Amino acid sequence: FSDNAASQFHEALKADIDAGRTKIIFDLRGNPGGYVTSARQIASEFIGSGPLFWEEDADGNQVETEAKSGGVATSDDIELVVLVDRGSASASEIVAGALQDRHRATIVGETTFGKGTVQTIQPLNHGELKLTLAKFYRVSGQSTQHQGVLPDIAFPSIIDTKEIGESALPEAMPWDTIRPA
Repeated sequence: FSDNAASQFHEALKADIDAGRTKIIFDLRGNPGGYVTSARQIASEFIGSGPLFWEEDADGNQVETEAKSGGVATSDDIELVVLVDRGSASASEIVAGALQDRHRATIVGETTFGKGTVQTIQPLNHGELKLTLAKFYRVSGQSTQHQGVLPDIAFPSIIDTKEIGESALPEAMPWDTIRPA
């Protein structure tokens, strides 16, 4: 999700809702994520209020992120299916997990990548450094780290998922939980 993804998504979704569409398929397959702020805004289009996810920094400080008001598809009359695969990671997992935890969508596809960390890129003179700032957690208190988002309706994978994903990386942070929202 890029910086302007949320505003583009809002406009496209609003046009669909204004046209009377009540059944939506949201395809997050192959979406590697992006900005946490965009993930919050996109999930908020379907969830009118309440918790979306938690972030925990290296000092153990936990911050609950709430839905933003003004979502255009918060009505229960709007049915939502979210497609995911092993290429759905990070901010995509925040969105899929929040929609699943809040019972706003049916998640269909494969288990997602399993990246439950918040990172930033720090430019250096010769390259860049990726810094992990925090971990994010679902409303349930569970991390997506290593485990990903498990679909409600699973499709078999055409790839070996043990070879791809956060859990395949040798120094990846472990899975854990915090208190639920």
